[in-house]
Amino acid sequence: MQNVISIPSCDLLLPAAQVARLTVEDRSSSSVQIPPPRTGVPELALYSYEKATTNWKCTAGRSTVESEANSVKNFHPLAAWTIFRKSPSTHANVCLACLLVAIAVFHATTVRQGHLWGDDFAMYVHHAQNIVEGRPYAETGYIYNPAVPVYGPRMYPPVFPLLLTPLYKLFGPSLVPMKLEQVAFFVLILGAVYGLWTRDLPPVHAIALVAILGFSPTFWDAKDSALSDLPFLLFFYVSALLVRKAPHDQRGWWRWAVVTGLVLYLAMGTRSAGIALIAGLVLYSLLRYRTLTKLTVVALAICGALVLLQTRLVGSGVGSYIGQSIHPSPHAVRTNLMAYTRAVGAFWVASAHNPLSYSLLAVVALLMIAGLFYQYKRGFTIVEAFLAPYLCVILLWPFPAGIRIMFPFIPWMVFLALTGLSCLTEHVFPRYSTAATCGLLMLIAVPYVSAYHKTDFGPIRQSDGLPEFNQLCEAVRDHTRPRDVFICFRPRALSLYTSRAASTYDYHGTEQEFWQYASSIRAAYVITNTFNDDDGFLVRCVGKYTSRLELAYQNPNFTMYRIRTVAEARIPASDR
Repeated sequence: MQNVISIPSCDLLLPAAQVARLTVEDRSSSSVQIPPPRTGVPELALYSYEKATTNWKCTAGRSTVESEANSVKNFHPLAAWTIFRKSPSTHANVCLACLLVAIAVFHATTVRQGHLWGDDFAMYVHHAQNIVEGRPYAETGYIYNPAVPVYGPRMYPPVFPLLLTPLYKLFGPSLVPMKLEQVAFFVLILGAVYGLWTRDLPPVHAIALVAILGFSPTFWDAKDSALSDLPFLLFFYVSALLVRKAPHDQRGWWRWAVVTGLVLYLAMGTRSAGIALIAGLVLYSLLRYRTLTKLTVVALAICGALVLLQTRLVGSGVGSYIGQSIHPSPHAVRTNLMAYTRAVGAFWVASAHNPLSYSLLAVVALLMIAGLFYQYKRGFTIVEAFLAPYLCVILLWPFPAGIRIMFPFIPWMVFLALTGLSCLTEHVFPRYSTAATCGLLMLIAVPYVSAYHKTDFGPIRQSDGLPEFNQLCEAVRDHTRPRDVFICFRPRALSLYTSRAASTYDYHGTEQEFWQYASSIRAAYVITNTFNDDDGFLVRCVGKYTSRLELAYQNPNFTMYRIRTVAEARIPASDR
């Protein structure tokens, strides 16, 4: 902990045990060693010191106080120690370590088999498979449908697949090791968040910050998805931590610049929205230092060079989502704003809807407003600089992406709430600060416990956790040709587990457009399911043109039809 203060001349009353370890140094490297107290000296010893200096550094144990006095006579740097009591950092670190272990064990032991029906994970795993097997990165079998750009880009950025590569090489497409890796990412996130704000919060509140995030049902759910959300969140807050700790334009700045540039690239290479961190770093440097510091320039240069290298190695199609956001509509912005506000509220109350949850939201909202006020008085920080352009990106996103795209905001909002609680109790009830924190934790624990009580800790009966889906994939592998093309609702998962090319379809379009698209990609099979994901669109298309289809496979959840010929799949003129 380091503070810069100005202390008038005075006598210093210190515990003898501290005085025995006290050294006073000035910038000329001279030092004065205070001798340890003699035997029989009382526990408290009286010392005074007088010297005019421009900068004094007093060191006792792990604490440092820098006191500046410009030609002020009778300046007393040792008096700085009167503001310190025994540092609680050791106890806080022990509590943090125990808490992180508990969170890691809880998450790791509750990892579930299977995966949610959304098949973004399949693209990441397929990219990792290509890297391991030496195939072109983008050849996943997924056929991009330009009529449905929101379904997913042609390929994803390469950093998260690279992180999956060792696991794929060791365990194949098994998702459990990848989920355990997500647990490791999450624990590192908690450590980064704690390190970022430990100087701004009392120890009890900093530990509470980790506990609220660590046991949140929202993040517990996230660890069961092999997606880039948690790695991106990790790189987001590690970048903020590096920028805050870095000595801008001071000795050793270039080392920090290199590491910062690398981590910024890792964020951009994990998710295309990471471009907001570049804008945020520039914004922070201009507002804080009124110029682009050397650290900022070098970090951006390194990040840019790595992005160019990535483009050269894997291609330039990774930013498809960004391209979709070039022409946003006011309606999309309003829709996103409302959706994300509800998603953030659901984080605090674990999606509960009852009087207690509404009361909790009201309390948290008041604390966040107070925390925002106190944070404003402290000044603009790198976290706000990152979040401002990131908010613009996600509001301009072509569709609401759910709570997972809001993950970078959640630690900051919890920090604001705890800052508001700490400052308010310090001014109103300073003796009950810890009790107030415990009260807030108990209030938050109610919806958390209720959510876990209702949670199914068994396998996720979707995707590879659904026996019928695995049976379908086996039938596709055994009874179709490798060059056959499929149309289904979740083509990326089908491609991963069958090594067949597949594409999705526009269920907001017409039947004519569907069959025209099927003809354009030379589709050989159509697969329907009973989940009604598309409001029955594909079932209607198939039911209306059964004469052109042949039943190839069926189980309780999936039906596969072979298109007799591509020409027969075209709609005759009489039906148009």
